[in-house]
Amino acid sequence: MLRKPKILYYSNGQTQKEKAIEKAAKRLGADFISISETDCTQTVGYLAKVKGFPVHKTSILENISAVCQDVMILCYFPNTRLDLLLASIRNGETPAVDLKAILTPQNCFWTFSQLYQELLEEHLSLFSNQE
Repeated sequence: MLRKPKILYYSNGQTQKEKAIEKAAKRLGADFISISETDCTQTVGYLAKVKGFPVHKTSILENISAVCQDVMILCYFPNTRLDLLLASIRNGETPAVDLKAILTPQNCFWTFSQLYQELLEEHLSLFSNQE
């Protein structure tokens, strides 16, 4: 069964950028899901509407880090559409997002906040080595 591609996007308050990314999603025939600050405690699987992922009830003991940048998660993108999206980012038709990921069997169990932390660490590691 083929699933319809989806873009999960946390805008961090960048509404114009969010609208442009939503427009790009529609152009590619993908669903667009806007992630709010309160969604950051949910698992990526739940946010992507993957079967079997219930709402995550947050404990007061959980340490939840703030998400301070925009984040894009691509779900169920076939290679051809992924290539089209990345090309539109490279040529400036779609705004660039530094922190992006593809939904995987591993990261679907993470909270959105945990995935953000992982992406941020990877991004900082990659770009600190280029200096």
